[in-house]
Amino acid sequence: MKTHHTSEQGSKSIFQRAQEALNKHDDIVEMILEDHKPLKELIKVMKDSDRSLDERANAFAEFAPLLICHAKPEEQSLYIYMKNDEDLREEGFEGDVEHALADQLVEEIMRTDDPDLWGARVKVLAELVEHHIQEEEDELLPDFKKHSEVKDRRNIGVTFLALKTKLLEKGGEETPHEDNLGDEDTRTH
Repeated sequence: MKTHHTSEQGSKSIFQRAQEALNKHDDIVEMILEDHKPLKELIKVMKDSDRSLDERANAFAEFAPLLICHAKPEEQSLYIYMKNDEDLREEGFEGDVEHALADQLVEEIMRTDDPDLWGARVKVLAELVEHHIQEEEDELLPDFKKHSEVKDRRNIGVTFLALKTKLLEKGGEETPHEDNLGDEDTRTH
C-alpha cells in the first residue's frame, strides 16, 4: 500500500525541516527530544482508526523514513555509548530491541496489501513507537543525562548528526535493517 505525500508546509521536505531542527542543538538529549516531535504528531494520525486509510497511509509514508533516520543514528551513537557504560547498559540494549521490533513492523507494513491488516499493523507500530518515545523521555534520557558529562553528550550529538545527515541526504530510503551508515571512525565508542 504505497502512497505519495505532498507537504502542506511549503517547499521544504520533511527531511529538510528535520535537519534544520537538529541544527539548533548540540546535546544529543536535546536532538533526540527534537526528533521525537514530528514522530509523535504522525503517531496520532496513524493510530487513529477513525481517520481515513489515505490519511493514515500518508502519515505512515512520512513516518517510516523519519523513524529510520532517527533510529539508526541513535543506535550507532547514543546506544553504543550506553552499552559501554555499566549503569546504562541494559537500557541501551532495550532501546536496540525496541528499534528492531519497529523495523520488523515497518517492513511487514510495506509488504501488506490487505487494508484491515495494514491498518492493524500501522496502529501497533504507532503504539510501540509511542511507548518507546515515552520511555526514552521519562526514563532513558534523564538517566543518561545523570550519568554523562556535557562534553560526552555533545560528542555523541556530533556523531548522531553526521549519521543522520547521511541518511537525510539519501532521502531516508535505507531499509530499516541496514546498519552500516558510515565508516567506523564516525561512531562513538
